[in-house]
Amino acid sequence: MKSELLSIDNIFEEVRDRVTYIRFKYLNLPQDKPKLNLYLRRNILEYGLKEPIYIQSTLKVSDGYNRLVCLKDIIADIDEVEIPCIMTTETTTYDIKKREKEFYKMDIDKFRGGRAIPDLQVKKFWENINVDELSDVLINNTNTAEIFLDTFHEWIQSSKLNNIKGLLNYRTFIAGTSQGFDSFWMRHHNRRFRCFKGEFFYHKANWKKFHKWEYIDDKDISFNDAVVISLPFSDYGKEHPRMKEVLDKCEEVGAPVLIDCAYYVIAKDLDFDFSNYSCVEDIVFSLSKGFYQANKLRAGIRYSRYFRDDNIDIMNEWNQLNHLGAYLGTKLLNEFSSDYAVNLFKDRQLKYCKEHNLTPADCVSFAFGGDEYSDLNRGTDVNRLCIADQIGDRV
Repeated sequence: MKSELLSIDNIFEEVRDRVTYIRFKYLNLPQDKPKLNLYLRRNILEYGLKEPIYIQSTLKVSDGYNRLVCLKDIIADIDEVEIPCIMTTETTTYDIKKREKEFYKMDIDKFRGGRAIPDLQVKKFWENINVDELSDVLINNTNTAEIFLDTFHEWIQSSKLNNIKGLLNYRTFIAGTSQGFDSFWMRHHNRRFRCFKGEFFYHKANWKKFHKWEYIDDKDISFNDAVVISLPFSDYGKEHPRMKEVLDKCEEVGAPVLIDCAYYVIAKDLDFDFSNYSCVEDIVFSLSKGFYQANKLRAGIRYSRYFRDDNIDIMNEWNQLNHLGAYLGTKLLNEFSSDYAVNLFKDRQLKYCKEHNLTPADCVSFAFGGDEYSDLNRGTDVNRLCIADQIGDRV
């Protein structure tokens, strides 16, 4: 660990030719010991030291004491360990701050977004797909979507970690939840669209170009609104604390609602009955967040109250849909249980969060961090991190 963390290969390339190695015990450290920076400690463990220690001719530390405190916490018997240092007459420099900023962005960006956890078992499943079966789907099968919808419906309700009731009666195949969103927007294009701060960015990215919209947090629901809410909520990984309040208001004023259940496949402790709300027009699920590489299938299900004769219903009636995605999605659902992702990765999530001072979310791919992760804030009271790559397998 010592040589790896302090290797010249792990130092910023711009300064490698200036580095000299000095034993820790010879460095002249300040008397005041700073508090251990857990965020910095994690970065050193994950990337190496990166920025060397800056010292004066007297071996007095000018910049890097926090890094030394982290190293002392990581490396036992550090006194004889050689530390990469640079001789300087400055207490700090513009170049140091510039590199620190770039490094911070590189580190923070890996936690953005949401994706399935890398999984060797699922990867093996994909590798063992029989190509001859796929040929048969293209040449002969015509009911792949119907089989997928029946299988997915049973799969959703088979969870022992969640309790979802009152799903709507009319089921159609969709190319991921995004197709369900597009259809809902098209149907209600004359309304003002509403969502909570922290909702899936796809909505805002489209609404700001083509529709009127406003955050629910900023103004009450009115009769001319159409509402999108995720369950689990995108930023919290569980039911939004105001979800039922907003649905009650939608019931009162007659505002239609779409419920996005994309994170259901990685969730626990959900308990919801959709039959209590006649304002809910559509409920959408997909496989993308639950299974490694399943986003490439573009396979999901839309629950509606009735046949809408919209783009989705028409393409389902004509059987013009992603048959390969439906077929492979069915095989995937038959192979892995509804609670598969949570059961497999929950312990890893808890371990990673404990080691890095994070709070685990109810959705197993996510965690919440402190102020040092404020660049990830999406307008709510939490800083959400996607830790899928950190807790997943090396695939």
